[in-house]
Amino acid sequence: MNMIQMKYFITAAKCLNFTKAADKLFITQPALSRQIASMEAELNMQLFIRNNRSVRLTPAAVVLLEGFEKIYNEYNVTVAKALNSFQGLSGELNIGILDGTYVGDLFPGVLKHFANCYPNVKINLQNYSFNALVENLYSSRLDLIITLRFDVEHREKMKYRVIEETRDHVVVHKDHRLANASYVKLSDFKDDTFIMVSPEDSEESPKLIIDACKMSGFNPQVKFASSVQEEMLWVQAGVGVCILDSRNLLSNNDTVRFLNTDIISDPSLVMAWNIDNYNPMREIFVDNFFCDDKK
Repeated sequence: MNMIQMKYFITAAKCLNFTKAADKLFITQPALSRQIASMEAELNMQLFIRNNRSVRLTPAAVVLLEGFEKIYNEYNVTVAKALNSFQGLSGELNIGILDGTYVGDLFPGVLKHFANCYPNVKINLQNYSFNALVENLYSSRLDLIITLRFDVEHREKMKYRVIEETRDHVVVHKDHRLANASYVKLSDFKDDTFIMVSPEDSEESPKLIIDACKMSGFNPQVKFASSVQEEMLWVQAGVGVCILDSRNLLSNNDTVRFLNTDIISDPSLVMAWNIDNYNPMREIFVDNFFCDDKK
């Protein structure tokens, strides 16, 4: 069995539709069926159960799919690394950063190091919302993302390293009645409107805040924002209060106050990546980023 056959099997097993799989592979459906039949004959086992309405994997095929995916991914990574070694490291590294996050002190050292050591590698930095970061990472349009731990720690095929341990604060307009308090409880804001990103942008963020409010004995009045940036704008306008981490850009803004409160979530700043990402510069960048003398 060769890598092309392995690719055909993985695609067919994921699509569970030979016509769709053939289209993705840019071959005809009969050609794909012949390749699968050849594999079944070589392995002496049935891989697919087909009828007029559906295609299902046999138990043996489920085992093969898990193993073949690992082999095929490792093969692609190895070939990519070898090609870069042969040609000289080049290409692009795309990094997404969560809207509203201050990273001005994180990149100068590592970017200078890369410019000196890997002059043919172009590094692109761009801001995204929670959901856009994850979608682009899974689709490989981004190689790395910088976001908050609670939004990535339970996701499949995603790994991360903590850049900085941070904590949540209740953020209020400077004219709010509690703006000068040294410490507050969530229950102090039971009559305020809580601005938070919508579940469409982050399932975890609003859930964590609402659950924390309920634990404090009240159901919060909520105004949803489409992104962290919009959330920040509403709080600056005095429309309500919100929960932001200590890395948020508003922490240095004179129009608002960051108030200490009990632990709500773990918003630590992390660098995350998709384990199926084949860009060899991704691993090199991560190693250099977390090397103390590059910061």
